[in-house]
Amino acid sequence: MLVPTVGGYFDEVIAGARAAAATAGARLVLGIAAYEARDDRAQVDRLLESGVDGLLLTPNWQPGDPPHHPGDHHWLAELPVPAVLVERKADPGSRAAELDAVGSDHRHGVLLALRHLAELGHRSVLLAARADTWTAHQVRTGYAEAAPLLGLDARPAIDMHRPGAPLTGSDPDWVAQQIAEATAQGVRAVLVHNDQDAIQLPPLLRTRGLRVPEDVALISYDDVFAALAAPPLTAVAPPKKAVGATALEILLRRLDGGSALPAHHVELLPTLKVRTSCGGDGTA
Repeated sequence: MLVPTVGGYFDEVIAGARAAAATAGARLVLGIAAYEARDDRAQVDRLLESGVDGLLLTPNWQPGDPPHHPGDHHWLAELPVPAVLVERKADPGSRAAELDAVGSDHRHGVLLALRHLAELGHRSVLLAARADTWTAHQVRTGYAEAAPLLGLDARPAIDMHRPGAPLTGSDPDWVAQQIAEATAQGVRAVLVHNDQDAIQLPPLLRTRGLRVPEDVALISYDDVFAALAAPPLTAVAPPKKAVGATALEILLRRLDGGSALPAHHVELLPTLKVRTSCGGDGTA
């Protein structure tokens, strides 16, 4: 199994795959191709050298990257063992689209968050999101689609920095200031991708005279640490463990003689975990 990071979102994906493997009497081998390194192919080669029978892959695809150029990831379609894409979906023009794929429907997750805020009376919701991962791109696309569908005023997204990257003006304090300025224009609700960034915002907003949820309704995306915030954050919860388990089960089916089956492209729907960070009345 190749993932871009551990210590957060993918821990639960790994846990789901590991549990499914244990149930089936299989062994899971983990590899990490860090976001910054962009060395998917080298890490896959190392896993293959270790003698694995199949691969669960989360390539480091960025917005605007391949597989939008069909030849750039041809090696994914030429692997010597079965492979399943995890939390990634290849462009239809790529040969990687012929692989099995299991992931969360992040656009639906954004729709759930915005619908909840709309039902609380909000007419404008601000998005604060990263821009450096495939998932972040899906969240941004989901916002652009869902806001007009729900009759909400769409606003330009606030760009969150990548955790651990050098700060270039997009640090949490700067983001809190952008939110404060938006509240002066009547915005009282924010969707933040992801938990690590969202959890830092309530105290920073408080220093600007804004309380969560009394003055600003806040929803986090990922639901890894959201319940530990003060106040606990309402959060979109992708089905991370189910994604890992389903991907492993499909891979085992392939290994068990299922090569003649058509490719599976499975999208699992996130849920919304309602806590206290949105309050009960978005018009207050």
